[in-house]
Amino acid sequence: MNSKVELLAPAGDVNRGKIALNFGADAIYFGGKQYSLRARASNFDFSQLHEMITYTHQHNKKIYLVTNIICHENLLNGFDRFIQEVNKTPPDAFLCADPAIIRKIQKFVPNAVIHVSTQQSITNSKAALFWARNGAKRIVTAREVSLHEIEMMIKNVHDAIEIEMFVHGAVCISYSGQCMLSANMCLRDANRGGCAQSCRWVSELLKDNTSLSKTFSMSAKDMCLIKYLDSIVKAKVSSLKIEGRMKSEHYIATVTNAYRKVLDHGYNQEYIDDVLKAANREVSVGWFNGQPTKDEMLYHEVPKTVSQLFAMIIDKKINDTTYKVTSKNYFALTNTFQVLAKNLPHAEIINLKSVKTLDGLSIHIVNTPMSKLVIELDKPLDLQPMDMLRIFN
Repeated sequence: MNSKVELLAPAGDVNRGKIALNFGADAIYFGGKQYSLRARASNFDFSQLHEMITYTHQHNKKIYLVTNIICHENLLNGFDRFIQEVNKTPPDAFLCADPAIIRKIQKFVPNAVIHVSTQQSITNSKAALFWARNGAKRIVTAREVSLHEIEMMIKNVHDAIEIEMFVHGAVCISYSGQCMLSANMCLRDANRGGCAQSCRWVSELLKDNTSLSKTFSMSAKDMCLIKYLDSIVKAKVSSLKIEGRMKSEHYIATVTNAYRKVLDHGYNQEYIDDVLKAANREVSVGWFNGQPTKDEMLYHEVPKTVSQLFAMIIDKKINDTTYKVTSKNYFALTNTFQVLAKNLPHAEIINLKSVKTLDGLSIHIVNTPMSKLVIELDKPLDLQPMDMLRIFN
């Protein structure tokens, strides 16, 4: 498969940004403490922002700053200072939704690369060309477009602007995220970064305190297009976007690694199964094949347990069988483990010969997260920092 297409992964904080890059992302996107729609993600203060940009560029990859808030009048006042501070270590592009924000960025960063957010609900080539005429290099399509519509859009823009599309992650119940449920139900405005995910709450239809329905949610299933990457690449999409700035480092590693491996090596059921095991919600293809049906909805959502238990992360290689690690969850010496490693084409199954503290004390059960340990594998493997071990059984 032609893997020249960009694989774009989320970075909720510095560590998750490094994880995404380590497991094969060509670029990452991240938000500051202000002007980003994922207010409840950890996000980056200015020092972390500069650290993440510098680290990414040192690894010859790209980084995009999310400034996609719908900006009310009172929020404009602080943006000049914000963008001037950001510009001390500029990102490769700014992801924007509000024309006022775009104009201010263009004022303070004359050569700024602008990517237009999915919040603009771009579903046709004329809209894409409008943004091209106004200085944008790329648009992120609305999630509510099919592959056929994207193919027609790319054909009709004649290379005037790049097309980025979501391939994995949450799908908002409202059009491209322009939802007011959260604002009306709990005074948290989704379009200013405060979404409470009200559509996922369990609801019940009542009349005169009498139930007229079973409990239900109004949420859509998550999107997963890993099986369709060949068609997307053939359509000449510029960038494949994974959603999830609030997801865990294990989730980011698993999903990014699987999409990277499919792009580089072609389809393998192992990679597809890996993604599905990491998901904590049911998945579908969303609008990919056209108008969704009831099968793409979660009317009666059943909680889905993640079937992979993240046990530890590699910190340092001592030799081919011995590694310093940080524990992430409970595990025992008697467990069998699966290795998630960027340099291994397939997941290896291993056992541990020993687990020791840094002082050399042998232990058989680890029940404290973030413990620093030394492990010995039962066979040699070339593992690198940020590779992961998870319990296989």
